[in-house]
Amino acid sequence: MFLRKNLSLLLFLSLFSTTVIISQIKNTGITKASKFPEVLDYFQKKGDKEQYDAAVFLVSNMPIHYAEDNIWLDKNGKETPFKVTNYKDIEQATIAFNKLKDSTGMISRNTIVQDTDVIKSELLIKNIEMAFKSWKENPWSKSYDFKTFCEYILPYRSLTEPMQDWRPEYQASFEKLSASMADPNDPVELCSNIITNIKHFDFVLKRFDPKPLLGATDLLFWREGNCPDLANVAIFASRSLGVATTFDYTPHYAASSNRHYWNTVIDNKGLHIPFNGNQDLPYVYNAVAKRLGKVFRVTFSEQKGNLTSLIPENEIPDDFLKSKNIIDVTAEYVEVSNINYTFGPQVTSKVSYINVFNRGGWRTLDWAKINNKIAVYKNMGRDIVYLPGVVVSGKMIFEKYPILLDKKGIKTILKPDMLNSFSPTLSRENEYKSKYTDNNPFQIIKGEKYRIMVWDGDWRLVEEQIASDDNKITFKRLPKNGLFLMCPLKPNFYERIFTIDPKTNLITWY
Repeated sequence: MFLRKNLSLLLFLSLFSTTVIISQIKNTGITKASKFPEVLDYFQKKGDKEQYDAAVFLVSNMPIHYAEDNIWLDKNGKETPFKVTNYKDIEQATIAFNKLKDSTGMISRNTIVQDTDVIKSELLIKNIEMAFKSWKENPWSKSYDFKTFCEYILPYRSLTEPMQDWRPEYQASFEKLSASMADPNDPVELCSNIITNIKHFDFVLKRFDPKPLLGATDLLFWREGNCPDLANVAIFASRSLGVATTFDYTPHYAASSNRHYWNTVIDNKGLHIPFNGNQDLPYVYNAVAKRLGKVFRVTFSEQKGNLTSLIPENEIPDDFLKSKNIIDVTAEYVEVSNINYTFGPQVTSKVSYINVFNRGGWRTLDWAKINNKIAVYKNMGRDIVYLPGVVVSGKMIFEKYPILLDKKGIKTILKPDMLNSFSPTLSRENEYKSKYTDNNPFQIIKGEKYRIMVWDGDWRLVEEQIASDDNKITFKRLPKNGLFLMCPLKPNFYERIFTIDPKTNLITWY
């Protein structure tokens, strides 16, 4: 299930009209655009106000954008040029790379390149004019307003991929897909055609090139990538044709392992339809059994009130929270509630964090200011266990008791009652069956020893027992109202947290 909502208010809460957008940009960002006077002069002389305003939008938001790239060094620290696209295909590039690495002992060094240091005025002008042509001259784009165009068609980059001039190649590669459209006014249909065309792009987790993200034109050469890469292919292809597409992600799944990145396409009514890189539209998250505690959308423009405006970047515990251009769209995907939490008098931090359990530990999902010891975490997904915390001297200090936000948005503090215990027999057959159950890979094996722990400011060992049967184990004294974690002596860190009903022994996984 996902909720298709009109997001015009959510996407641009601080932008009430095109006039206000541009006046705000000019008032706050025009000095940042001083490195590109020739770009603004070009569009001013051209006499196209919308294109001039779009140029102001790009250059005034450019200072927050950069590329994460890498260079290759030999064993003496000297740069060794190597470019994958100089070869016929990936197979030949891989062979050549391995030979070069064996002979020179190449190592990779990551680099950060600020857009303002490398982008040429000619590229910006070309990008703007091509984006406008796609927006203005294609029937499927006619429903998009200027605000949508600026955020989700106009940008010259998506995330932090290496800077490349991608529009001409993508437009030439994908424009033929519009010829077979049944409804030329439907951007979703064109996006579906694009997805079908890139289905052969393979998902891979690792490659010999350690760039976090491949550049836009490199993606067409590699024809493979990780989740962000595949989402970017869809974005570059769609935006090159004037189809507004977004990059959405969850920093950490809230009741299973890992994280994920995907897209939405904006239809001709302004609704966002999610899809997963090169998979069919729509991509319905609950159908694949994922619980989402928080979903963010990447914009090009800087958003007000981000965490970096309150505290230094080096004090922020997770890189995604350093982003200055994300908005919260969790309510598009799941039912949400606010969580009010009161910290004790010992907490002096002005910022707090809320965490979910993922891959064997608590992972930061969002943040909130602390006012008079109270933090309000907004728009949190339901049916999830959360744990607040604050960072002290670079370390996350977790609160003593987790919070269960149930399906109705009711909050329960999971404070284990150490004075009242019960003796449950746990089995995968005695679990609450739901669409999320299959996310838990845990199995009980006869004769193996298991530890069960309860969260009480940390994971506190309660008991160790040997399973008397496959898929079954009995514990003698577990505290009521606890949040539990059970694992073998050698955990694989995919184990999930759970609660137990003391009357029925029913397990509910989170």
